[in-house]
Amino acid sequence: MLHGSLAGMLGEDIDSKKALDDFLNQLRTQPKNFKKFLLIVALHPDPEESVTWSRQTFLFRKQPRYLMDELLMSEQPKEVVLAKLKQISDASFKQQINDELNLQTRMIIATTSLHKAVLRPFLFDPLLLPVLGGSLPYKELSKLARHFAQHMLPRDLAQRIINSDASEAHLAYLGSYLRSHAEELQKKDSHFKKQVDTARQWQREREQRRKQQGTKKRP
Repeated sequence: MLHGSLAGMLGEDIDSKKALDDFLNQLRTQPKNFKKFLLIVALHPDPEESVTWSRQTFLFRKQPRYLMDELLMSEQPKEVVLAKLKQISDASFKQQINDELNLQTRMIIATTSLHKAVLRPFLFDPLLLPVLGGSLPYKELSKLARHFAQHMLPRDLAQRIINSDASEAHLAYLGSYLRSHAEELQKKDSHFKKQVDTARQWQREREQRRKQQGTKKRP
C-alpha cells in the first residue's frame, strides 16, 4: 500500500518524476539534512531493504512524500536513482564514508579474531533465516548482529557501531557476514553441517506444530 496514495485519491495532481527530481536537488543543496539516509545509501549492503529507506520522506509542494511511493509511481529505474543517490552521498560525505568503512573493517577483523568455538553459536540463527524474493532478510540479520556486537565485540567498538549515523548499515553488513561465514563453514565442516541440518529439522517441526495449533484453535 502506498503511503502517499491518499493525496491522489483526493484528486491532487501528483507528478512523481518531478517530485523525485526535486528530492535529488534537495539532497545536493542540503545534504546535511539527509545525512543518515545518504550514509545508509553509501554503506548498506542493499539500501532498499533498510528501514531508513522505507521511512524516508521529503517535502514536495509543501506536502510530505515517501521516497518509496514516488519511486514506484515515477516508474524510473531504481538502479538509476540509486546511482544518483550514491554520487551525491560520495560527494557530500567522502571523508565520513571512509571513516565508516574503516569501522566496518575493524568490526570484521574483531569478529574473525574470535576463537571458532566462541563464534560458532552465533552462526546458526543467521543461517536459518529464510530468504524471500532473492534478498537477504537484513532487518532480522541486523537484530542478530546487534546482539552479537553487544556481547562479543570489544565494548568501545560495539558502542561506536551502535552510535554511528550508519549503524543500520554496519549491523546489516555484520549480519550478512555472519551468514556468509556460516555458509562457508558448513561446506568445510561436516560436524557443523550436521548441526545445521538438525537445527533446520527442529525449525521445520516447530513450524508444523505452530500451524497445527493454529488450525485447532479455529472455530
